[in-house]
Amino acid sequence: MLMNGVVEIAWYCPGGKKDDIFDDCVAFLNLHGDAKDHQQQLQFLQAVSTVNVLLLSEQPQREETKTLCQNLSTSPIPLICLFSGSERVQGSKNPLKVRLAAKNRNEAELTEELITNIKQCIGKYNKKQSIENCCKEARKLKFKVDEDKQSFKDGHALAQTLVCLLKEKRISDIKKEFLPLHGELWHKWCLKNKQQFRLSCKTNETIEQQKSIILSDMKATRRKQRKITLSLNDFMRSFLDCLTSSDHSEDTKFYMLQWLRVLLDELSSDHLARLEENYHSTWSQMKNVPKTKEKAEELDKLSKQLNSISENMAASTIGLQHIIREVGQMHECSVKQSAGALPALGAEMLISGYPLELMDGDESHVPLIWVQAVLQSLIDKLGDKKVYVLSILGLQSSGKSTLLNTMFGLQFTVSAGRCTRGAFMQMLKVDENIREELGFDFLLVVDTEGLRSPELSTKTSLSHDNELATFIIGIGDMTVINIMGENPSEMHEILQICVQAFLRMKRVEIKPSCIFVHQNVAEASAGDKNMEGRRRLQEKLDEMAQTAAKGEGIDDVYSFSDVIQFDLESQVFYFKNLLEGDPPMAPPNPSYSQNVQDLKTKVLSVAKWRTGFRFPSLSQFSVRVKDLWNALLQENFVFSFRNTLEIMVYSSLEEKYAQWSWKLRKCSLETQTKLKNQIGSNQIVDVNTTDLISDFDEVYTALKRETEAHFKEEKHAEILIKWKENVKNRLESLKNELIEETLKQCKMLTENKRSMSELDRKKSHYEKNLMKESKKMATSLKDKRLTDKQVEEEFSSLWVKWVAEIAKDQLPDEPVHIKAIMEAILYSHFQKQADLMNKIKTISANGMFEFTKQKHISQSFMGARLEWVKEKFGKGILQEFAEKLHQNVKHMVDEYIMKKELEKTDFNQNFIFEILEEIERHIQECERNEHVKFTYEYRFDLSVLVCLGSVQRFQKMHESFKKANNPVTYLQSKREQYSEMFKNYCKGANSVTIFAEFLLKNILPAVEEATYNKTKVQIADNMKCNNPAMSGNRCNLENHILRHLAIQKNFEFYNEYIHNPKLYFKRFIGEHVETFCEDYKKLQDMLHENLKEMKLHILRTSTEASDEVNLKSGNASMWLDHFCKKLGGHMVINRESLRSIQDEDISDTKFLKEMMAKCLEEVVKSENMESVDASSQHLRLLKQEITEILFNQLEGCWAQCPFCKAICTNTIVNHSGDHRVQFHRSGALGSWHYHETDELSIDFCSTKVCSDRSFLSHSSGKWIPYKSYRDAGDPYDKWSITADGSTQGYWKWFICRFQKDWEERCGLKFKGRGAIPDSWIEITEESVLEELNIID
Repeated sequence: MLMNGVVEIAWYCPGGKKDDIFDDCVAFLNLHGDAKDHQQQLQFLQAVSTVNVLLLSEQPQREETKTLCQNLSTSPIPLICLFSGSERVQGSKNPLKVRLAAKNRNEAELTEELITNIKQCIGKYNKKQSIENCCKEARKLKFKVDEDKQSFKDGHALAQTLVCLLKEKRISDIKKEFLPLHGELWHKWCLKNKQQFRLSCKTNETIEQQKSIILSDMKATRRKQRKITLSLNDFMRSFLDCLTSSDHSEDTKFYMLQWLRVLLDELSSDHLARLEENYHSTWSQMKNVPKTKEKAEELDKLSKQLNSISENMAASTIGLQHIIREVGQMHECSVKQSAGALPALGAEMLISGYPLELMDGDESHVPLIWVQAVLQSLIDKLGDKKVYVLSILGLQSSGKSTLLNTMFGLQFTVSAGRCTRGAFMQMLKVDENIREELGFDFLLVVDTEGLRSPELSTKTSLSHDNELATFIIGIGDMTVINIMGENPSEMHEILQICVQAFLRMKRVEIKPSCIFVHQNVAEASAGDKNMEGRRRLQEKLDEMAQTAAKGEGIDDVYSFSDVIQFDLESQVFYFKNLLEGDPPMAPPNPSYSQNVQDLKTKVLSVAKWRTGFRFPSLSQFSVRVKDLWNALLQENFVFSFRNTLEIMVYSSLEEKYAQWSWKLRKCSLETQTKLKNQIGSNQIVDVNTTDLISDFDEVYTALKRETEAHFKEEKHAEILIKWKENVKNRLESLKNELIEETLKQCKMLTENKRSMSELDRKKSHYEKNLMKESKKMATSLKDKRLTDKQVEEEFSSLWVKWVAEIAKDQLPDEPVHIKAIMEAILYSHFQKQADLMNKIKTISANGMFEFTKQKHISQSFMGARLEWVKEKFGKGILQEFAEKLHQNVKHMVDEYIMKKELEKTDFNQNFIFEILEEIERHIQECERNEHVKFTYEYRFDLSVLVCLGSVQRFQKMHESFKKANNPVTYLQSKREQYSEMFKNYCKGANSVTIFAEFLLKNILPAVEEATYNKTKVQIADNMKCNNPAMSGNRCNLENHILRHLAIQKNFEFYNEYIHNPKLYFKRFIGEHVETFCEDYKKLQDMLHENLKEMKLHILRTSTEASDEVNLKSGNASMWLDHFCKKLGGHMVINRESLRSIQDEDISDTKFLKEMMAKCLEEVVKSENMESVDASSQHLRLLKQEITEILFNQLEGCWAQCPFCKAICTNTIVNHSGDHRVQFHRSGALGSWHYHETDELSIDFCSTKVCSDRSFLSHSSGKWIPYKSYRDAGDPYDKWSITADGSTQGYWKWFICRFQKDWEERCGLKFKGRGAIPDSWIEITEESVLEELNIID
């Protein structure tokens, strides 16, 4: 019913064979239903047909049917009438009017008779029709004709106009004239681009010099292309106008592209057919010529002729893809590649369902800038949608494109031979109803050229096919590997290529999947056949896996399952032949369609059967294309692969980790302050690990929840997951480290407190007695009305007497001579050193020692390591090592002593032993890193110099400690406080007033210290969160340092940064802290707020204590107990030091509250605590501590690349695994130079390690190839240097800017093979600062 009135068309196409039924193409039109009911269709068929075939039923004929038959009989068009109800009919005398009986006839016999009559009629009535004539007839009958749609007409007209422009030139000249950008210029650019990554070792040119020349050539090529684009030819201008003009609808543009494709094929098809015929005839002729010396000239001539025809065929092949390739080159050579008009065209084509070229098949090159721009435009239009990338690989003509077209209704070109060149991608939108079920928004299908082309030489083909397979397998989430037939050799070739590609993916941690499709297999449905086929495939895969592993130098691969997760039962498909018989008229095999449907179901349901699989976004796909192609440009893919997305995601994770670790460190700082206050206030006598864990638990538990959420919800969760355990362990390790550090500090504080307890008790006892005596005398003098001067005299006499009594109780201080102790320890430690005492005296007197390589460098090292290579030119490198080591050791000792000074501890002999141990550690580290060996005498000289240099600071530390903790000295510091209290007693002041004043003056230093401690953490937190240099991880800090250095342009700063990065990092952080604290208003506001909060807390605690005393009818002692207990966690408040006022009468608690508030304000003002003193000790210590806090948070591994001095980017100090950096530097920064010359080596590590050059190992004195740099041993074998050729322009700019300074510093020259390339000189400061990508 539904088909009634429908006219179907089927074509017969002859195959040029003897058994062809017809010699020409014949179209068969079939009208469904009764013809008498469809008069319009009948009229149309009569108008366009060469022969009419009428089938009459057995039923009696109605008048309408008789009339219809009569009309057909009288028509001049031949008629074949089939009578289905008659076994015999009378024949017709007219050969164009045939009558055939159809009832009870043999089908084959009837068919043969029918064919014979059709051929006869066609031969006698030679009427041929065109599609255009059919359209005219349809219009007469008022049929709707698609071609009459206005957008269709406009599109057709536009396409014809464009093709008319092309017809002005010969077919073979069209691309050269109208598409010049992707011809010879693009070919040259591609060659140069590959050359820059595959540089050969030339004796007269370094890698960087070769690279510079190549880059200059590439820029020149781009300039030529750009010049051409400035004067676009009429064809390209018209083409772009058609697609970009707002005057044309989207439908018009769509039809224009469709028609253009058809017309371009028409334009070149005849010419190509002639060329192909000529090629085959020449080839046949060449085969018949005997391969003898006499015929060599003739063979050579024919060979050249074949090459010429082949080139002509390539030049004459023109399609839509070539025009789009030209558009891509227009974009790539444009100065402003950010302009999105051209990529938007490519994106629109993809959205419309057109295939877009991913890899240029003629050049075997990915136009990366263009492809990425198109994908970005796609993201801008659609959003960063999830895509499922399905790619296909197989030998040429194995039915790859046909399979994809059948499976998804695509339009990839299909024909015999190497039809698809390069790789094309086509995008399919997923219906919204099944999008959620499938898990992706678009299917991106990538079709490729066939592998193992006979058109390429064996070597070229192998290299090209391996590259193509690696690229296609790498970019695809799923790769369909198509094998045609059961030919073992073909199977061997395809598997060899694919397995090697999968192995490469495994090594660079890309996890694709694959499905094998075995086409043209007879009896594919038979279970036994399938089982046998699978067994053979498994054997081949295992064999190929072992072969590929051997080629890649891997030992632990024994089967294909060791390379990729693969299920032989469900991931191998066997297909019957596509056609039942020989083409072109063989009917499709229904089993093929069923096989394709099964495969399609398997492919689309990948999310269900691939564990943990996640579809990439368009942006991730774009990055994957870039990474794979950049790695393939190198000679060694695995060694060169650089996963940009992983680097980006890991960098983002490191920034998050910096935030998480800061929360832990901030918690640690706050905990340490609280515990320090509590220990100082005698509230706790010991701290254990369990207590500390509970203090950290709240923050740590919240952090675990936050990290868990981040790893689940982050956009790139599937990539992040690999670092989840690492981050978890790092946070756990940091927490334990901070707990251990806090515990250590607390143990030291409690130990100091215990050692000072007797002294504190004595001081408290003396103060109490002094208070008692002064109160007693003041009471006796109260009624005498003495003047202030008399009162002062009375107090002075009491004070002198009292101090004298205390002094009698003290044992006389034995002087401690730090220098003598130091010398004794040094004498004991370096007993082997000859003339020990005289050397100590000499170094002590001079304050230095003279470095000489004869005395201070091991002579065995000097002989074995060819030291003259280093020392021959200018300033000795060994002298430099010694100076750097001295600087590091001196800095270490300064830091050590400063830490002890902050702890306010007394001098201890153990300090010297600890310093000597650290000096030895620094010497060994320098020996290991710089490949030098210092003598015992150097160790002695350096240790003596540094230790004796610290004598004065240790002596001062000791004296300060004694002064602060001697009871007499301590009480002398309290004289003014007691004098004031004595005067108040004499004047009859209220005991509440005296109590409040004494209390607040006593705790004032603790209030000030607590205020600064809180401000310290606030400033560190503020800078960590808001200062762009401090807010990220160490890589971010390093970029800010590099920018700072570039702006300052101070060579000495650079020198320190390159050779002593740890010191420079700390200095840089210190400068930022200094800058922050120079904003006195901001600093004062912070201090004022914290002081205000502290005052409120004191008053609030005072009120609580008063309320408790009232409630329990307590006394001053109870009040002080409560007050000290509540404040003990916020400041160091020693209850013992307040015993002297614990007997005062404070029963008037209301008045006490008022006096506390009043006295607190007076005391704060009198001490000027609300203003910032730039020279105060508090502020100096504040800056030092903030610098230390931020440095500890931001430091990481300080290992430097042995070649270029780049700093390892790992954020863990003693991390496991290899050292790595994102960008290496020029070897000149490591003072590397050519053997026995003063020519600096300017090549970068990332290019050296893929070159065939070697270096002289300083540790072994042997020549080591850069490709095997790890063989040089420590420290080379601790570094992972990726041969991806990645460099920063920054250090090239530095070398150009400070060329003379660097030459003078290292005594070598940028000349000869070390001459600075011209391209380096063109690098500007602005470009290198932009390259750092700093966001303020």
